[in-house]
Amino acid sequence: MSLRVSEIFRSVQGEGPLLGRVAVFLRLSGCNLRCVWCDTEYARSGGVEIPVGKLADKLRLSLLEIRQEKPLLVVTGGEPLLQAENLRVLLRELRDDLAPLVQVETNGTVSPEPLLDLVDYFVVSPKLSNSGNPPEARCLHPYWRALLRAPSPQIYFKFVIDRPGDIMEVMDLLREFSIPRDRVYLMPQSRGVEEQLSKLRWLTRLAIEYSLNVTPRLQYLADVR
Repeated sequence: MSLRVSEIFRSVQGEGPLLGRVAVFLRLSGCNLRCVWCDTEYARSGGVEIPVGKLADKLRLSLLEIRQEKPLLVVTGGEPLLQAENLRVLLRELRDDLAPLVQVETNGTVSPEPLLDLVDYFVVSPKLSNSGNPPEARCLHPYWRALLRAPSPQIYFKFVIDRPGDIMEVMDLLREFSIPRDRVYLMPQSRGVEEQLSKLRWLTRLAIEYSLNVTPRLQYLADVR
């Protein structure tokens, strides 16, 4: 049993509810969407097949370098939930040993059900029309609706915003899925520092107007991975 891995590295979580926390990132290969502004195109395909046991050993060593009681492991992609069954085996092995804090980043088109008891935070990034994906490809999986009704769901939603008008699509999704506003983060679509800072100015005002959260992309501002 193995997982197709693009890369493993240590950095800070640059986006969303755990912004600023030092973390080990496990980036899995393979994605079911093709976003026009994707900044990890290399993870859409390729990667290296690593047996789960060997991968667990690698991650243990990296997580132990984070000298915190519950080191943070961020599983991202690509779309990591495409490998959910094998990922479950890996996370169970790590939980029995190190018990890290686990955050999974997903585009929301795949069910998270196999991982519910092993993940502390899901950060769902539904794709808007600015992603260039057709509507039928980027639909949220219905399981998220059920999960949002569960007691204390640790689910957050992060929307990539390219222009002010994108907020109307966000609000439509919030109404359709009954997503609480305090679980929503708006993030500027940007690759450079100047573009990000420029968009953050009007995006922050939008967040205030609509009572939503806003997140920068700290990895770009700090010039880290």
